[in-house]
Amino acid sequence: MLAPDQKPRLSPKPYLSATPRFADGGDTPRDFLERCLADLADLEPRIGAFVNLSLERARASADEATARWRAGRPLSKIDGMPVGIKDIIETADMPTENGSPLFAGFCSERDAATVAALREAGAVVVGKTVTTEFAATEPRGTRNPHDLRRTPGGSSSGSAAGTAAGMFSAALGTQVIGSTIRPASYCGCIGFKVTVGALNRGGSYDGLSQSATGVLATTLEDTWQVAYEIAVRAGGDPGYSGLFGPDSVPAPRKPRRLAFLETPGWAAATADAKRAMADTLARCKAAGI
Repeated sequence: MLAPDQKPRLSPKPYLSATPRFADGGDTPRDFLERCLADLADLEPRIGAFVNLSLERARASADEATARWRAGRPLSKIDGMPVGIKDIIETADMPTENGSPLFAGFCSERDAATVAALREAGAVVVGKTVTTEFAATEPRGTRNPHDLRRTPGGSSSGSAAGTAAGMFSAALGTQVIGSTIRPASYCGCIGFKVTVGALNRGGSYDGLSQSATGVLATTLEDTWQVAYEIAVRAGGDPGYSGLFGPDSVPAPRKPRRLAFLETPGWAAATADAKRAMADTLARCKAAGI
């Protein structure tokens, strides 16, 4: 076992880039899942991304996805994708404990709207990922996979850490203030915080007045596809405009111009942070922006 100051070997696992090999028989969703589970077995004791696992059902779901890809009839572009679900969001086959001892063992016996949509799209739910208590401020022990001495950020701690560590390709998070994009930035993965109500929040237990369901993934392509597949099946909240957009992420385009704003927090930024920003701006200029 690694000491806390040692860096684990990480192998993030983007999914959409692997699917062409499912179609030609060079790989399968079941084999892809097993690679995720091998890293899970190795890294989870040190990182602590999960509170519950559903491995038997995950393997069965991956086998079903494998058969569909072989037949040329996948349910969606994410059919077979291993995913994690933040433990503030209901799952029928696992407890939803909200990061709190008050909810230890609590099972609603139903899937949240987002989880139901993911299953309909063929995604493989690996397990429930660590959340800070009630998606708020009390951490639950997850470590940053890049540096075991450091925090992964919260409240979607396990979703970000597990994605970065390659235990799954994508995960659901939630956010009121920074609970999706903060852990994504800390752990080095993509975090997409949608507009409030743009993805159906039915079956999520965090503060619904301002919370938004989010997606964390290894690549921008995977991130958008997960959000899109949820949106076309579950829509948004009643009374809200649901997420809309193309059925796959558009090709990247270089921006012509960017604005850099020195907000009030800039005065309090560290010298290292300011140097990093200056370097980023210089690289943008060198790229012709």
